Amino acid sequence: MGVYCIVKSCNNKQGRPGNTMMFHRIPTKNADLMKQWLLALDIDPHTPVATIKGYRVCSEHFREDDYFHKMEFATRTMKRVLKDTAIPSIVQTGQSGSPAATDEPSDLQLDLPEVEDASSLFAGVPHSTPRKTCTAPTAEFKSPLTLKLTSPAQTATGTKPMIALAPSWTHQLDTATSSKMMATCRPKKSIIFHETPQIDTCEMDISSATSALDISMASEPASEPAADPADSSFVPDTSPSTSTTGSTASIPGQYRGWTERKWLVNESKLMELFQKCTFCGAAMCDVNQIVKTSGSMIRIIWKCDNGHTGDWESCPTVRGMAENNLLSAAATLFTGATYTDIAEWAGVLNLQLPQKTTYYRIQSSYLIPVIAEEYKKQEDTIKARLICQTLDGEGVQVCGDGRSDSPGHSCKYTTYSFMDDFTNQIVTFELIQVTQAKSSVAMEPMGFKKGLEKLLDEGIHVKVVTTDRHPSIRKIMREDFPNIEHQFDPWHTAKAIKKKLVLASNRKNCMDLAPWIKSVSNHMWWSCSSSKGDTKELLRRWRSILHHICGVHRWEEDGMIYKCYHTELPADVQRKKKWLAEDSPAYKALYEVCMNARLLKDLEQMALFKHTGQLEVYHNVLLKYCPKRLHFEFASMQARTMLAVMDHNENHNTQREIAKTASGLLRHNVVFQKQSKQWIARPVYQETTQTFRNDMMDAVIQRRLDPSVKYQDPSSHFKVPRLAANIARVSKPMKEDAIARHTSRFTGPDS
Repeated sequence: MGVYCIVKSCNNKQGRPGNTMMFHRIPTKNADLMKQWLLALDIDPHTPVATIKGYRVCSEHFREDDYFHKMEFATRTMKRVLKDTAIPSIVQTGQSGSPAATDEPSDLQLDLPEVEDASSLFAGVPHSTPRKTCTAPTAEFKSPLTLKLTSPAQTATGTKPMIALAPSWTHQLDTATSSKMMATCRPKKSIIFHETPQIDTCEMDISSATSALDISMASEPASEPAADPADSSFVPDTSPSTSTTGSTASIPGQYRGWTERKWLVNESKLMELFQKCTFCGAAMCDVNQIVKTSGSMIRIIWKCDNGHTGDWESCPTVRGMAENNLLSAAATLFTGATYTDIAEWAGVLNLQLPQKTTYYRIQSSYLIPVIAEEYKKQEDTIKARLICQTLDGEGVQVCGDGRSDSPGHSCKYTTYSFMDDFTNQIVTFELIQVTQAKSSVAMEPMGFKKGLEKLLDEGIHVKVVTTDRHPSIRKIMREDFPNIEHQFDPWHTAKAIKKKLVLASNRKNCMDLAPWIKSVSNHMWWSCSSSKGDTKELLRRWRSILHHICGVHRWEEDGMIYKCYHTELPADVQRKKKWLAEDSPAYKALYEVCMNARLLKDLEQMALFKHTGQLEVYHNVLLKYCPKRLHFEFASMQARTMLAVMDHNENHNTQREIAKTASGLLRHNVVFQKQSKQWIARPVYQETTQTFRNDMMDAVIQRRLDPSVKYQDPSSHFKVPRLAANIARVSKPMKEDAIARHTSRFTGPDS
């Protein structure tokens, strides 16, 4: 016998031919979540758990945002997985967020013989005003909610009109206790009934359907304007909303997750909301109010003079932890900021934030593991594409470069990154601490070798590797990877040539060389880019600068006649140009630089014109997340590097477009270059995006909801290599001994 979907109006069956939908079990381990599922599916909450375990709900009753996609690395495919907090919200075809209507009679009993639905009062009113849609809470009612009044009491004429206040929902996410939805009295957008007899205040208990709703009625001052029956444009607001136009982000009482808008509120203005009871309007004194704080969350427990009590929290809690404490810590790390900067900014405003120790505990238990998991998904996707490229017989071409956290001879960390030349995406990186190598200088070759071996072990066929002209990396490529073609970056070579020419031009008898420095650098770029992989042609074009700079544009070489590729120069230009004489000191200095034996040999490894320019762009992004002037622990340094990789990969997979003005013109900034001493137009590109942060914010909440993740427990931390605690070569002395040996040049040893 097959398994059917438990939803009454659904006939889907598991195992039917061609059926690709998924069937999900009702979560029975989480009692609160199971109760919400049962309410949403109109199932008796008292059903035995053993019976509930046999129920299945098909995927047609969930929204698309209830799922997330997970990479199956073994099969190289993406798999849809239901989120842990998902609740069935589509129980009828074409309806979402509302339960199926039933024909069962209402459980609410009346004192009056007549029962009138509030919506029937306006049945004849045309709907000329659009209605905003509002997703209802996941609560189930056995019958439509109707407005019922208790017995009226005879009073004198002129009594105040009575109003029926629409309930506004407040949902608190807290797995430690059951989910709470409380109704609060709202003075506006209510239905006013002009009754001659006064109606006593009443409360209707519908706990049989749900314990989350409370509807109350209270008197309203007579100054409140009544509904004009002659106004045909008036349509009653059936869903609670705010006065914010065009936005449903601030619907009161609806929990919208971490994306919900948040405000800076002064404490004095906040306490004004607790001067009167929300149930009876009685005054509340400070004696009956208890104010508790937990980082960014404030909790107020109050009691009015008539005995009504309430417990209000400024934000939901996630398994007992204030959600805003968790989110503020996540937002700090995910944006590349540090706690010190944010805390200093908040301190000036006297804005409450979690303490420093709390922040770092949250970072270790929740934030860094979430970053590592999200980065692993992206890395697996990129590597799967490169593996498919290898299986198709296409070689992978990568470029690599290292970045140290301080000058190379005194750095603690070196990050060596590999980028795919085709997509400009970072494929992998290696973070090396100085204690892993013999010296600071040896960290870059170590990171290069470990990273390249990792790519090869993954089954990626690396065909070309482009790096700078680091001597140790040359040796590694020559001895350990002889089958991989090694190319040099022309930018580093051009920079070295330019530096040598500037030093030569500073000599007194070589000043005529200065105007030609930029032309020589540009000529090297042209030689590499136009040779099309022919090393001999590249060297011939590079040596042609020695003829051109003397004013010779046609010459004989190896029995053949060659000429410059530029157009024929006019006679006046040829005459006025400051050419160099072959016997001048400036020409000899240029000849010495251009014909350097090591340079000519290295030029042979630049014929493919591969460069690491995009890696320098990535290093600029890395500075945002890992500034060199700050020190981070190894786990934090690795997590911040992962953030930089995800940021770069999201924005540099394709060429960013130039931003446009309101009139459609391309935007440019005119800036003055200090080096060239010239004004240049620099294009302004569109702003980068960081959508990967949204998935990580969701994942942080999910990780906190996971009972297997233990706060402050090292077992929940991200695993990092076992490294030396510090870079010291000698053991740490006792604190008392270090204090005793301490001396100061201001006070002396005896002070």
